[in-house]
Amino acid sequence: MYKELLNISGFRMVEAAARLQSYSKAAEELNVTQAAVSQQIRKIEAQIGCKLFYRQGRCMQLTYQGAVLTEAIQNGFELIVEGLKKIQYEPLPGKLTITTTQSFASLVLVPRMWKFSSAYPDIDLRIVTSKEVEDLRQGEIDIAIRYGYSEYPDYHCEVLINDPIVPLCSPAVAEVLDKSSPVSLKQSWLIDYSGVSYWPKWFEHIGIDPDISACQVLKVNNIDVAMSAVLAGHGVCLGSAKQAAYYLNEGMLVQPYEFGLMPGTQYRLMYDPQSPRLKRIELFSQWLHKEIESL
Repeated sequence: MYKELLNISGFRMVEAAARLQSYSKAAEELNVTQAAVSQQIRKIEAQIGCKLFYRQGRCMQLTYQGAVLTEAIQNGFELIVEGLKKIQYEPLPGKLTITTTQSFASLVLVPRMWKFSSAYPDIDLRIVTSKEVEDLRQGEIDIAIRYGYSEYPDYHCEVLINDPIVPLCSPAVAEVLDKSSPVSLKQSWLIDYSGVSYWPKWFEHIGIDPDISACQVLKVNNIDVAMSAVLAGHGVCLGSAKQAAYYLNEGMLVQPYEFGLMPGTQYRLMYDPQSPRLKRIELFSQWLHKEIESL
């Protein structure tokens, strides 16, 4: 059966030579000699009784017969790969490893993990905090959730949060602010960030003098420290209301003014669409989107 397919390795060489228009490049890709590629292609040509390639300058071009065969080979290889993926996919139960920033983990994921675990007890969820963009095609990481607007063309990306930054503080601090005049914020401690100073931009956005040189300002390096400060009653920070939703819903934080600044806080979820754990990944992604949409 399928006696025509005895020379599968030769078909790989035909496909590579056609795609690269070169016997030598095909040999390099397949880690064989150029002579081996040439010999195998001649063998197939003798078997089917027609030429597959002709030389044009430095390139190897396909004959009509070669183009027909190459298309059939490529379609066949794609079907084989699809079949392999189907049988290699892991079942829904199992381990799922997520990497994200410390702030997203502590403010968004960890307070809600009990919901996911209750709904899907057969999925062993693991969270690793890191700022690095790991290789999601190798190793143990299945999903990366990252802050910022950077593009990641190698992976499937979904926007989870795209939220303006707004003032956040404890109820006690909010009580001493003039709710009708955001300029009263300048009488409070302002929690700002070491990398980018957002308060001048926020004040300018709402038509208030952006100069904060006379204000008491505490510089921190991330939203975690900022949240710790305002939860302790130490001034006002700028942050995402969605990211701080748990503390806002519990009454531990309030948003004294509605004015928001964009671009603000954006988080993206990314994964390898060819991952064998795709069922788990897509289930978690759908669950997290619903959680965030409800904030």
